[in-house]
Amino acid sequence: MAGYWRDPELTARVLREGWLHTGDLGSLDAAGCLTVAGRRDQLAIIEGHNVFPHEVEEPLRSHPDVREAVMFTSSDPDRLERVHAAVAVGPGAWPTEQQLRRGAREHGDARCAPDTVLILLAIPLNGLGKPDLPALRALAGERSGRAVTALGARMVV
Repeated sequence: MAGYWRDPELTARVLREGWLHTGDLGSLDAAGCLTVAGRRDQLAIIEGHNVFPHEVEEPLRSHPDVREAVMFTSSDPDRLERVHAAVAVGPGAWPTEQQLRRGAREHGDARCAPDTVLILLAIPLNGLGKPDLPALRALAGERSGRAVTALGARMVV
């Protein structure tokens, strides 16, 4: 790749010493096959444990009312990372945050259970059609001890 069209700063960030740095994380097995684990910018490190989005999202998706699940992170004032999730539920389905967190602990690694779960009608998307993580962080930051409705969401608090 010669570079990004009309974006020399982004080109300089990803092209270094002849290598394209994608931000993807993966490993090679003994046969040389690549397994992609996720993206570096989506990885969370909790108590020294790497937490990948699928470790948080898959247990949440096992709940019958959950259509989609997305993991996102935030940093607290002590700069510790916190794992959060947003789920999209079907019409009329409102599982509680406690039910979802308990199910995530039961169906996955307890260290991967999200600190908070936003219960939404739809996951907000950015201009590229991917989950809008900054919007989800903002929604999670609005939690103040009462129900908040925003972007078609009902957050359980």
